[in-house]
Amino acid sequence: MSNSNVTENNSVPDPTSDEHMQLYLEQQKKEKEVRETLTKEWTERLVGKKYVEHKEGDEAILDEHAFSEASLRKPFRILKGKNVAMTMDYCTDRLNVRLDDNGVCTEVFFV
Repeated sequence: MSNSNVTENNSVPDPTSDEHMQLYLEQQKKEKEVRETLTKEWTERLVGKKYVEHKEGDEAILDEHAFSEASLRKPFRILKGKNVAMTMDYCTDRLNVRLDDNGVCTEVFFV
């Protein structure tokens, strides 16, 4: 008698493994959708605007021409220049703001 649930080594596969993997994949898909939505929103807010250094006590700046650190969601990271080195730690909720050599935002991403 053949049982399709029995593997070659006669062990029964753990039924929760597939369920766990499915839940994991669904969670990853949701997180990706959130990152894509946030990337779109922050791209619209920042790309093309000049970054203004923020000093303690300054008001947040976010208008049609400029933005400051105080106007950004946390956590965030400012990447100045085209070939700037960055850590590769896995922080999917961190807002990354890439600036050109003139301090203008050219890209926004979450990793």
